[in-house]
Amino acid sequence: MSIRGFHALWIRLQIEDRRFIRIPFPIPIYIFEELLDCFLDILVIACIFVPKAPHPNATSRISVHLVKELVADVITLLGSLNIDEGYDLIDVATDKAKVLIRVR
Repeated sequence: MSIRGFHALWIRLQIEDRRFIRIPFPIPIYIFEELLDCFLDILVIACIFVPKAPHPNATSRISVHLVKELVADVITLLGSLNIDEGYDLIDVATDKAKVLIRVR
């Protein structure tokens, strides 16, 4: 069995000088895409019942419609990855947090 087509996400997070929080096992990209696709289906159904414009007195400006568009964009991003070799998808460091997501 060849593992050439097996590509995984490795996630690492550090918050305010604490030790890194690591996901010690790889998440295969095809499983991550399937989970996002299922979540997108749930969001599409939820968007039928939720108004597009948020209520003026709402405490959050993030709507279900915005989350649906974000998930659809992440699915498009994962589908367009050219995975000939491993690389860092996200490597961001600020004064309070560090996030590293690798595709291997």
